[in-house]
Amino acid sequence: MKEFFNLLGWKDLIVVFLVMVLVRISIIIPFYSQWYLPPSISWENFLIFTFGICFLFAGNNIAIRFYEEKRKILLQSNTSIINIKEYPDVVRFRGLWIVLWFVGLVASGYSCFKISGNYYYTILVILVLFIGYVYANYLRQTFLLGNIALAILYSAIILSQLPHDSSTLIPYTYKFPNNWAFSYNDLIILFVFLAGLVFALTLLRDMTGDIVNIEQDSKMKYHTIGVKLGERNSKLIMYILSIAFMVITAVFLYFYKTKLDSIQLIITFAIIIITIIYYMIMLQRAKMQTEYNYLYIFLGMLYISILFVISFCKHLFINGTIQ
Repeated sequence: MKEFFNLLGWKDLIVVFLVMVLVRISIIIPFYSQWYLPPSISWENFLIFTFGICFLFAGNNIAIRFYEEKRKILLQSNTSIINIKEYPDVVRFRGLWIVLWFVGLVASGYSCFKISGNYYYTILVILVLFIGYVYANYLRQTFLLGNIALAILYSAIILSQLPHDSSTLIPYTYKFPNNWAFSYNDLIILFVFLAGLVFALTLLRDMTGDIVNIEQDSKMKYHTIGVKLGERNSKLIMYILSIAFMVITAVFLYFYKTKLDSIQLIITFAIIIITIIYYMIMLQRAKMQTEYNYLYIFLGMLYISILFVISFCKHLFINGTIQ
């Protein structure tokens, strides 16, 4: 049973589920509640869609395993064509992959039909299917393109939840008696920032995974960043990305200081910066595969911690005065 859940990539599925739920709880619901409006998408449709996306992600993970096993057979047999039916274990991977995709498509397709007008959700389903297949079959073995593809996919999870009904919302020029509001334009900027953070974290996380799998990927003749550049040079690129991540965070929080009070600003910035510095220190010390595995999991949990910070400071991005 443990091997089966590992095959599905249960850790990644938890990250996907929690990211989607926490974005809704910490950003979407407070955004609508400032005008005493319910979110445009009900909890029922949202959860059906989220579970559908998780099934599609699980299918993608099985697809990766299917093509890895197929590639192993091709390398061992030293041929370009094989009869998959002769390898029942590989056939089972393909069967499970199709079943998971089917269930995911039914659930996500049903919810997309119920969520009228929000085309972002439909686009996300197409992206998960397309990138998942292309990554498993082609990009997994390429230099950097696979990392970028996964980063785009996780960023799309954030952007898909951006409300589509801006025309029905109260214009951002409207002033409440207490003189505060959080505009739709502000929300777009916030979502772009969060998507950028998730992109950077996913890129770091997947590159960490490439370092973990250098020996295995080399045997499989993959051209990942770990295989092509080696452990030392890969770490150097990851340090540069980590520093860029901190700079982007600082710039965003500086320009958004009118939306945050000083304590919230310090707490948010401190938590993000401390965790990234901790990651860089642990990356420098990492020598064994288990240490890299720890960092891989740590970056996945960092997605969640950032959104928990927003949830903890209830009005972190919702309070403020429109200048």
